Amino acid sequence: MEKITTREKYDETKSRVEQLIAEATQKGLLEPDMDNEYTREIASLSQQMAAFEDDYLNILPLRQKSPLITTIEEYFYTHGMKQKDGAKMLGVNESQFSQIMTGRRRISMSFAKRLHSKLGIDANLILEYA
Repeated sequence: MEKITTREKYDETKSRVEQLIAEATQKGLLEPDMDNEYTREIASLSQQMAAFEDDYLNILPLRQKSPLITTIEEYFYTHGMKQKDGAKMLGVNESQFSQIMTGRRRISMSFAKRLHSKLGIDANLILEYA
């Protein structure tokens, strides 16, 4: 695998990946679990870009949402509710709810109980990820 060592090469590679994604999407060749020349080249170039980012750009990795947060979001989505509606339903202000949903505030025991009683979220899921 070729190593990217300059910002110029990184930007060129990024442009190439974007071009490949656009072409593959247009041709219907970028579906999950597909293995073709586009997906292989995109994967290879993306690995090179990630290595450059790790070595030179000091980019922090994206944090994954916990399954509990995803479950809460799915509940509100399927019920056509906005975040402010969810906050009201769960008895917290919008700011607190936003902080909980982004992982900047821990879930209290009383909030966990409301997740279970009002949203019907499995208690084991709450215990594991709260």
